[in-house]
Formats: sequence, C-alpha cells, structure tokens
Amino acid sequence: MDKLEKMKKASKLIANIGKVFQIVFGIITGIFLVSIILLSVLRNSFNGMTVVFQTGFTADNMGYWAAKLADEGRISDAFLVFGISALLLSLVITLIMHFVVKIFTRFCNEYSPFLPETIKDLKIISLLATLLILRNSFGLGLISGFIFWGIIQLYEYGCELQNQADETL
Repeated sequence: MDKLEKMKKASKLIANIGKVFQIVFGIITGIFLVSIILLSVLRNSFNGMTVVFQTGFTADNMGYWAAKLADEGRISDAFLVFGISALLLSLVITLIMHFVVKIFTRFCNEYSPFLPETIKDLKIISLLATLLILRNSFGLGLISGFIFWGIIQLYEYGCELQNQADETL
C-alpha cells in the first residue's frame, strides 16, 4: 500500500469518527435546547428553591454567572444560564466536527488536499476552536490562534504550489 493510499484510508477513518462525534454532539445540543425550553416554561416553579440539594451539589460548578444567580435564590435563572452556555458549547463543537468531516471527506475524494475550499473550512475551524480556548484561557487562546494562523498560512502556500504544479501539467 503506497503512502497516498494510507493517507486516504486514514482520512476516511477520521471522517467517520468525526461523523460519530458530530451526531453525538448534535444530540447533546438538542437535549440542551429541549431542557432550556422546558426550564423557560417551568421557570416560576423553580424559583425560591435552595441552592444545596440532598446530593450536596452546589451551583459553584455551573460557572460564575449561574452561581451568582443561584446564590441570589434565582435557581431557574441559574439553570437557564448554565443551559445556554452548555448549548452554545455543544453547538460550537458540533460545527467544528462538521467542518472536520468536510475536510477529511474532501481529502478522500479529491486529487489533492490543497484546495481553496479546505482553506475556508480551516479558517472556520480555527476561529471556532480559538474562541473555545479563549473561553477558558486568554493566553492559550492567543497561542492557539497564532498556531492556527501559521497552519493556515502553510496550507495556503501548499495550495499555491499545487496550483503552480497543475498549471505546468
């Protein structure tokens, strides 16, 4: 088996695994969406509940704003904020996986991985991934943004070389 065939086989495997993750996170996104809708409808019945449940769970694990709302006794609002945050996170991961699957499916089906469509998809992935990382750490977000930018620059150079090679044939 030659190197190109191995790369296409690996790309197909990555695309299939990516599809599984995309489906799983799509389902999780749907669950969060349904729970947000249910919480919105049942909002008034949850207000006034105490923050600590019998299990010892506290709202501190839900993020700063959700914990602040829970400390004020606004439990339903805290769960809504947490649910919206979780919904956005799972939606971004689903989108990232969608573009990863597109890229690796294209690798399997096209004559070259160096195509302008792939650069667009890489830019979207890098923006979304950098935003996810920035959510947790400003420094790591900046570093990852520069790394993604460098990879995209290298990929654009590869596309230019591919274009020149195609023109000489």
